[in-house]
Amino acid sequence: MTTDKPKQETATHRVILVGVGPGDPEYLTVRVVREIAGADVVAGFATVLAVVEPLITGQRMVLAYRNQEEQLAELARLHAAGKHCVVCCYGDLNFSAQELIARVERHCGRVERISGISSVQIACARAALAMDETLFFTLHAREGIQEAQEEIVAAALTGKRNLIILPLPWSFMPPQIAAMLLQGGIAGERPIIVYQKLTLLGESEIRTTVQQLAEWQDEFSDLSIVVFLRSRDMSRTADERATNV
Repeated sequence: MTTDKPKQETATHRVILVGVGPGDPEYLTVRVVREIAGADVVAGFATVLAVVEPLITGQRMVLAYRNQEEQLAELARLHAAGKHCVVCCYGDLNFSAQELIARVERHCGRVERISGISSVQIACARAALAMDETLFFTLHAREGIQEAQEEIVAAALTGKRNLIILPLPWSFMPPQIAAMLLQGGIAGERPIIVYQKLTLLGESEIRTTVQQLAEWQDEFSDLSIVVFLRSRDMSRTADERATNV
């Protein structure tokens, strides 16, 4: 008499989360393209799915903040029925998709993560920064940002690392970040860079000072990244500031 051994869970039996890059389809990886094209179901928020629309051959499942729990429950049902399901996230999902990942895993169990190209990596390339000399902070947190704010100011005061900061869309944007740095004791003449819509139509770069950014009146895109340079890198941007303000 023989007994069947329980099947061991493998990555191929999991829902797959992929990073689709910063928005320009040219930054999609070959692996991500293959997973999306071969999926039975591709889920994601509408703006994310727009990046990969030509690749989708299966069912398209649009998530929204109001319906994501119901849609993910349906995704879990389809996954349990044997469908190959892929969930798309902007950029690299390891940078700022933790809430979505937690929701997917709550409904579907453990997932396989496939990295993409993050706008943070693009910002490092634009500013000629090495990742090992840089600290990354995100303010994309619904439960509050006070702890992250304190960590940003403390890191800026040490001056040992460059800082890359993702603002909280609309409520704590680049001018508020600059005002926070000023209040924390950072000199107003320190250089700071804001990138908007990296790799997308309308991409822009603003090189200015902390004081000037704190007083900025124009509205910033929700796709903004703030780069605060460490002390030793200040001199290489001094000649560029005035022409970019």
